[in-house]
Amino acid sequence: MTLFEGRTSGEARLKETVEECRRRLRDDPGDTAAVLRLADALASGGDSREAVQVLNRAGPRLQKSGKLVEAIAVYKKVEELDPKAEVTSSFLSQIELKKILEATAKATAKAKAESEAPAVDGPAAPPPAEMAERRRKSEKVHALRKEIPLLKDIPPFLFELVLEKIHLRTLAAGERLFAEGDEGSSLSFVAAGELVVSAKGDGGATVLLGILGPGDVAGEISFLSGVPRTATVQARTRVDLLELDRNALTPLVKKHRHVADALSRLFAERVLDGVLARSRLFGHLPRPDRDALARRLKPVAAKPGEVVIREGASDAGIYLVRRGAVRVTVRRGPRDVALALLTPHEFFGDLATVRSRPRTASVAAVTDTELLWLSGPDLLALLAQRPELAAVLEEIQLERFGRNAETLSRGD
Repeated sequence: MTLFEGRTSGEARLKETVEECRRRLRDDPGDTAAVLRLADALASGGDSREAVQVLNRAGPRLQKSGKLVEAIAVYKKVEELDPKAEVTSSFLSQIELKKILEATAKATAKAKAESEAPAVDGPAAPPPAEMAERRRKSEKVHALRKEIPLLKDIPPFLFELVLEKIHLRTLAAGERLFAEGDEGSSLSFVAAGELVVSAKGDGGATVLLGILGPGDVAGEISFLSGVPRTATVQARTRVDLLELDRNALTPLVKKHRHVADALSRLFAERVLDGVLARSRLFGHLPRPDRDALARRLKPVAAKPGEVVIREGASDAGIYLVRRGAVRVTVRRGPRDVALALLTPHEFFGDLATVRSRPRTASVAAVTDTELLWLSGPDLLALLAQRPELAAVLEEIQLERFGRNAETLSRGD
C-alpha cells in the first residue's frame, strides 16, 4: 500500500492548489503561471466555467501590459477548455488570440525574408560543424522533453530560449561527472546511457542513491541551491548528457516566472528525495514511499541562534536537517548542557512526538539552516504502516539515550 494512501484526497489537493493560486494572484495579478495553474485546478474539479472566466479576465490584462507570449498561453488555454466559446467572453479571447498570432506570423515572415536577403558586411553564418551540433542537440532535447523534469514544465514559448543555453557532453564508461563535495553549478539531463549516484550516509558507509537513465537529472541540488555537490555521480556506461549551467539560466529565471516555477517543482521532486534517501531513518523507505513522504514535508528556515524547539513545549512533529546545523541542549540548573550537534540528514523531535510528551530538549540553529518538518500524525501513520521503520527509530533513540546519559554524567 502506498504511504498515506487515502489520507489526502484528490479533492483536498485541488482545493489547496486553488487557494494557493488565488493567494499568489492577490499578491501579483500578472502571475501567468498561477492563472494557468488555477484554471487547470478549477477545470479538474469540475468548474470549467469559472476556469474559463479566470482566463478571460487575465488574457486582456496581460495583453495590455505588453506580455504577449503570456497572453497567448492564456488564450490558448481558453481555446482548449472552451473550444465552442460557450462562455461569452471566450469569443473575444479567441479573436484576440487570432490577432496576436497573425501579427506574430507576419513579423516572423518579415524577419525570415530579411535574414535570407544577401547580406552587406553582415555577420558570417555559423560554421557547418556548429550548425550540425545545434541540430543534434535540438533533436536530443525534443526527443526527451516530455520525460525530463524542468524541461517538461517550461512553456513552449520559452523552450527555445532555454535550449540555447544547453550544451552537449559525453562521458566514457567509468568517467566521473562530479564527486561529493565538489563545487559546481551545472545540471545534467541524461540523454543516453546510465549514471551511478552514491553518497556517504549518516553511518559513514557509501549509500547507493540510484541509477540514472535517459530522462533523469543529475546535479540538481547544487544547481538549485548553490551548495557543494551532495553526491558522487559516475558513468556506468557511455553517457550522453545535456548540460545546463545555473549562471546561464539566471537571466531567464528573473524575467520569466514560468522558468522559476519549473525549477521549484524540480526542487520539490528531486532535492527532498535526496535528503530522505541518505537519512538513517527514512533511507529505509522504498522510493515510492519517499516520494509520498516528500510531499508531506514542510520547509522551515532558521537563522543562527533561533530556537526551533523549546524544552518543555507541548508541540509535536519531527524535523529533518536539509542544510546547516542545529545544537541540542538541556537545562541543568542555571546552565544549558549541549548534547549534540546535528547536521544534514539527521533528525530531531521524534521522542516527544512518538511518546506524546513535552519536548525533552531545546534545539537552536547554529548557522543559517533549512529544515524539513513532518507533522506528528503523519509520522505516527508512517510508523504504523512501516513497523521496520519503527524498529530503526527505536534503535537510534536508544543510542542517543546512551550518549546523552554519558554526557550528563560527566557534567559537560
